[in-house]
Amino acid sequence: MSPSGASQWKQLAIALGHSAEQAIDDVKRRFTQRFKSQVPVHIIAYRGFGNAREAMLSARVLEYRRPLDMDPDALWTRLLESYRRFETDELANVRVRLDLAGIQHEAYTDEEGYVNFDLQLEGMKPEVIITATLSLPDHPERHQAVEASMHCASPDACFGVIGDIDDTMLVTNATSILKMMRLTLLSSSRSRVAFSAAAVLYRALQKTHSPFFYVSSSPWNLYEFLSDFMHLHNFPTGPMLLRDFGLDRDMLVAGPHDEHKIGEIRRVLDTVHDLPFILIGDSGQDDTQIYAHIAESYPGRILACYIRDVTDAVVNTLAHRFEAAGVPFLRAADTLEVAKDAQSRGWLEAADVEQVRLSIAATAPMPAEA
Repeated sequence: MSPSGASQWKQLAIALGHSAEQAIDDVKRRFTQRFKSQVPVHIIAYRGFGNAREAMLSARVLEYRRPLDMDPDALWTRLLESYRRFETDELANVRVRLDLAGIQHEAYTDEEGYVNFDLQLEGMKPEVIITATLSLPDHPERHQAVEASMHCASPDACFGVIGDIDDTMLVTNATSILKMMRLTLLSSSRSRVAFSAAAVLYRALQKTHSPFFYVSSSPWNLYEFLSDFMHLHNFPTGPMLLRDFGLDRDMLVAGPHDEHKIGEIRRVLDTVHDLPFILIGDSGQDDTQIYAHIAESYPGRILACYIRDVTDAVVNTLAHRFEAAGVPFLRAADTLEVAKDAQSRGWLEAADVEQVRLSIAATAPMPAEA
C-alpha cells in the first residue's frame, strides 16, 4: 500500500473512531436525561491565571463519582482507581455560572463537559490570587457550588517559571511506553517518585514571588492525581495546563504534543507579558525543540532553559538555537547543576544551593556493603 493510501486509511479509522465516540456519548447523555436526571453532579475547577486586566479559568462538569482513593493498597484497587480517572460521564451543554466579586458570568459546557471563561478585571482590586465561585443555576439540587482560583503575578516578581511535569518533576519514564503505562496505571500519587530535590529548587526559585506554570501533555483526567502529588511533595502551587484525552476528527488525541505545549506556553507568555521566564524540562520528549522555538519567538523574554538529562541525543544539536537567541541553555544531569547555574545568575543564594545538595544527599541510595 502506498504511503498516501495508508494515510487515507488512518484518517478514515480516526474519523470512524471519533464518530463512534460521539455516538456513545450521545447515548449516555440521553440515558442520563431519561433515567438519571437526579444523579448528583460536580464541578472540577482548574486553576486559572491572568494579569491586572484579564484572567481565564476552565472547569469541567461531570456526573458525581465517589472521591478517588489517592493511596490504594492493593494492586487491583490501584488499577480500578486508574480506570475511574478516565471513565468519566461528562455533561454537555450545561449552563455554568461564575460569580466574581458580585458580578456573574455564564458559559456552557462543550461536548466533553469543559467550560472556559475569559474575564475582564478592569476596576477590580489587584490580587495575586483571585477567587470566584462556580455553580450550575439550572441544577441547584444536584450539585454544590465550588470555589475556583486564578493566579496573577505578584508586583514583586522578577521572573516566572514554566515547567514540564513528566520526567522533569515526576518520574514517569516517558521514553518507555510500557514503563510509563505501568507507573500511570499501577501507582498512586503517594507512591509516585519526585525527582530528587526538584521541589526544593522550585521553592527556592519561588522565594522572589515567582509565579509557576506547569505545562504538560498529560490529560485533564490526571488533574486531581497530579494536584495531590504536588501537594504531597510540596511543589509550588500554580496553574496546570493539560490537554483533553480522546478522539477528534483528525487525530487520535485532541492535539499533537508539540502543538499543545507551544500553544499553552504562548498563552502564558502573552498573558503574563510583563515578566521574563525560566523554562524547565527534560530531554525525554520534545521539550528542547519546543523551548528553542519559544526562545526564538519571544526574544528577550526567556532568561534560561534548563533540560534534565534523561538521554536524548538530539538535545545537543539544538544548543546553537538557544545561543543564537541569546538564551543560556543547560543540559543538566541533576537538580544541583541547575541550582548552581541559577545561583551564578543571581536567582538563588548559596544557602539555597546547599539545601538542594542536602536534599539530594538525603535521598541518595546507601552504598552496598563490601
